[in-house]
Amino acid sequence: MYFFEVRQIEEISREYFEIIEDYFEGIYQPGIDKIFQAEKIGYFKVAAQTILASLDDLEKDLTDFWKKKRDKVIELTSNSDILKVMYCGGPSPMQGINFIKRTALYMDSLLIEDPLSFLLNTKSVATDEAYLNQLIKHSFNLLDMKHLFFGEGEIPLLIIFPSVIKEEEKLNVTDIIEKSGDEYFRLMFERDFLDTNDVFDYLSYLDGTDKLLAEVKNTDILFPNVVDKKQRLIEMYSDIHMSWKNKDFYVGSALGYKIYGQFHNLGTQVFQAQELSSQIVFDKQEYWNLYKWDISQSKGAEPNLESALLNTLQLDDFRWLELMDIDRLNEVRNKEDLANIRGMLRKNINVAVNGVSEEIVKRKAIENIEQALLEHSEHVEEYSNKIKKKLPIDTLAIIAGTITSIPTSWALLPIAGAASTVYGIYDFYTNTRKAFKDKKRIQNNMMGVLFDAKRQVL
Repeated sequence: MYFFEVRQIEEISREYFEIIEDYFEGIYQPGIDKIFQAEKIGYFKVAAQTILASLDDLEKDLTDFWKKKRDKVIELTSNSDILKVMYCGGPSPMQGINFIKRTALYMDSLLIEDPLSFLLNTKSVATDEAYLNQLIKHSFNLLDMKHLFFGEGEIPLLIIFPSVIKEEEKLNVTDIIEKSGDEYFRLMFERDFLDTNDVFDYLSYLDGTDKLLAEVKNTDILFPNVVDKKQRLIEMYSDIHMSWKNKDFYVGSALGYKIYGQFHNLGTQVFQAQELSSQIVFDKQEYWNLYKWDISQSKGAEPNLESALLNTLQLDDFRWLELMDIDRLNEVRNKEDLANIRGMLRKNINVAVNGVSEEIVKRKAIENIEQALLEHSEHVEEYSNKIKKKLPIDTLAIIAGTITSIPTSWALLPIAGAASTVYGIYDFYTNTRKAFKDKKRIQNNMMGVLFDAKRQVL
């Protein structure tokens, strides 16, 4: 992506944030937890209703904005030669900057579909309280991350974009989504369903978590890696029941809404990732598990290497990446460093015909990072030793030479002695300055930022 293209992307982001700030800047408080702010505002009913009324024009403003900018964003992002990654999960990554830190180690830019345009479409089904809560949380989340949408001439870490699926394409995507959901429930309950409506007819009779779990034949499919599946079902039902205007459904139907909804999100973002020539990353293990299950069913394959590495970095084994200084990382990242780190992470990971083993990817990525950090530490120590050795030897020699060269009168200073001293000082200065610069350079590149984060947990 060239400088002029970067400036165009940043100008679109700037105009987008001008719209968001027009509506939310008056109630946004930087540095305060966005979830707490959203709940606090929702607690004051009059204030909440006032804010809701003020947001009536937001949908029109965003719709008009994206009508003008949609084609340009698609053109700039799809044709660029950078490693783009499509975000998939909630409307926006609520882990915010911590999620970005983990992902930034491998990608050039993260593509985030406009979360507010998505949420505005939920107004008809969501309660006012849930609708406002979501809008505030995700608008504040974007404002918290605003500076990462601007790369100061370099490729920005984050790029905002509108939905790229046209109306005629939605039918095809929906058909694929429903077939994935139908197959999921067929295998989980070991029942043959005619179609999605038949699945929901069956689920609508499962009026309690115990009854639902008793019907499940393949428990490995239901929320993999979750030990207490009953508690997860209770939480899921509670979240949906509290958020939707329609309360007339049981836990079975809630599970249907949840799974088909996740498949819809997956299918949409996979389609958009293909359109924009990008990889895909998830902010929740639940989505990642569903994605792996889906591609294994449809293609009999594992994820590709890029997706596996991106999502491996979201595991707890890499939580220490959140200790990186995001502003420093944003400042020093460049194409060469990113390419080197991607190569380092991929080192010695073999790709089979059906993809890669997630366990091998995790193990190798940990080994590769540890080896790279060790090498980085050795390089820093090497320059430190050079400087230490040079300072006591050269400094003493130059000081001694300079002192003995100083006569009682400057007029009597020997020309040869003066030249020798000056050149000696110059030689000392240039050599040690180079060693200092080299040391500072490797301390302040991306690997240096990574090293400083890892050092905090040692």
